[in-house]
Amino acid sequence: MKKSIILIALFTLALWGCGNQNTNDNKPEDNTQTVEQEAPAVALQPVYVLSDQFGTRFLLQENFIDGDKPQPKVGIENYKYIIYDGKYYPVKFKGVQLGDKEKNSGRDTYYNFDNLSGWVYEMEQGRLLENPENEYDAIWDAALLVDEIYKKSATILELKNRENGMTKIESLSDDLQKSFVDKYGRKIVSGCASAVFGDNSEYQLVNVQFENKGDDALGVSALVENGEIKAVKEFPAKYDEMSTWRVDDEGEFNGLWAHLVVMENGVLTLYTSNNGEESCNYRNYMVRGNALCEGNIEASYYHFPE
Repeated sequence: MKKSIILIALFTLALWGCGNQNTNDNKPEDNTQTVEQEAPAVALQPVYVLSDQFGTRFLLQENFIDGDKPQPKVGIENYKYIIYDGKYYPVKFKGVQLGDKEKNSGRDTYYNFDNLSGWVYEMEQGRLLENPENEYDAIWDAALLVDEIYKKSATILELKNRENGMTKIESLSDDLQKSFVDKYGRKIVSGCASAVFGDNSEYQLVNVQFENKGDDALGVSALVENGEIKAVKEFPAKYDEMSTWRVDDEGEFNGLWAHLVVMENGVLTLYTSNNGEESCNYRNYMVRGNALCEGNIEASYYHFPE
């Protein structure tokens, strides 16, 4: 009897061991592989660049410390295009330009181009200015440097009041002037449309200067759609007959002039210039609700004559 009990126990243990082994053997193999998902590519932030006289080379300016051997920032070679006068032009990264500090006049202009430091890009072919009339006939406006991702994701809207690189200024209608007077409770000193765009020219970027209230001056840049004020950027200032909004502006409001209008990820974005006697400021503005909101793409080029 005792022997039988021992045999049963051994047989039971054997069965348990086989069952446990079979469980492991029959376990389905995990053939799934871990797939590393690549993060979606992000466009490089557009940057403004200075042009040489003819629009063959472009400088992304940067001040280098004496003795340093500058190394390109990561991804800087991925900028592939400039946008100038609403068109894309392929460019290639050429490398560093150390400049010449002794000859550098401090002006951000084509005639000081070789003396400035930064990173140089070159047109793949051709140039922006084919037949200059004289030494002063040059590419004065900054170009916007962008990458391939930006080009694929942004849609450029044609400026309807541009012809041969020149802006045709348009006056404001009486109804639109009345809308501004009603909105701000001031008489208008001057006003014009600096940009016209849209499939049916339904959009305008307009600049309006109002009469002063004491020494309180007010200029407004606004996006207008089909004659209605949609989004504004106000520029209040203390009046100075010599320099109110800009140095030596003689108290006249210049406002924003769109050199590029783009639809970026469903947001209407205006790349603007604001020119003064001594320099030109560039900045992007995004239309959000009833406001023109400042973006973070900006540059200021000092060109006061030597």
